[in-house]
Amino acid sequence: MKETNKPHCTSVLGSITGAECLAVAATIAASTVVHADPVRFENDAGFFWGFSTLDLTKSSADQTYGAPTGTSIYLNYFGDYYFGQYYRFGYVHYYTSGNGAEIWNSGFSNRYAAPHNQGDLIGPDLTDGVWNQSSTLDFTYYGAHVYYYNYQYYYDYFGGHRGLLPNDGSPTYIGVRLTIDNALHYGWIGVTESSGGYFDVFAWGYETDPGVAIQAGSIPAPGPMGMLAIGAAGLLKRKKRAS
Repeated sequence: MKETNKPHCTSVLGSITGAECLAVAATIAASTVVHADPVRFENDAGFFWGFSTLDLTKSSADQTYGAPTGTSIYLNYFGDYYFGQYYRFGYVHYYTSGNGAEIWNSGFSNRYAAPHNQGDLIGPDLTDGVWNQSSTLDFTYYGAHVYYYNYQYYYDYFGGHRGLLPNDGSPTYIGVRLTIDNALHYGWIGVTESSGGYFDVFAWGYETDPGVAIQAGSIPAPGPMGMLAIGAAGLLKRKKRAS
């Protein structure tokens, strides 16, 4: 009796059996049943978030200056310096404003933006704070008391930092709530801050599914094609061992 060939399929992965096809199909199906689909953008185009809007749904190369929207946040920067005979005083103040996306902050009158660590969940279950379009990211001050003694001026320097975000250069994340097509989405902005109060944004991201929490600094999982490649690679590896 002539042996009937087993079902098989041919693809860029080569010829595999029907059972292997089913396994790959199951892998693809499993990868599509996902309740979270985060997007992450790296600041690889040198975007500077100061006197400008940051749109969490766009790459750094696609950022454009304009009024804040439901997906973007305007960051204002203000500093001043006072000079007197017996004192010196200056400060740097970063704060968000406008009718744009909202930042999770302390909820007090100063509205300091609350810090998040990588992996923290940002979503509807956050507590001990509020969502607000206007938030203070940092207030750094510096100065000196000046006194004159024995024909010489002396300076007693001082300075400090007010805010919840660390200003030692370590990375931290700001929680953001966006509005897309009248639905609430959640996102994050990754920043580092120097002791002088200057900000650097290194990445940002958001969750494409409305109402779903996102991990701060999250990196998207492989999509269906990526899962296909992973699953198929495992199948081909097992096939090679068996042969």
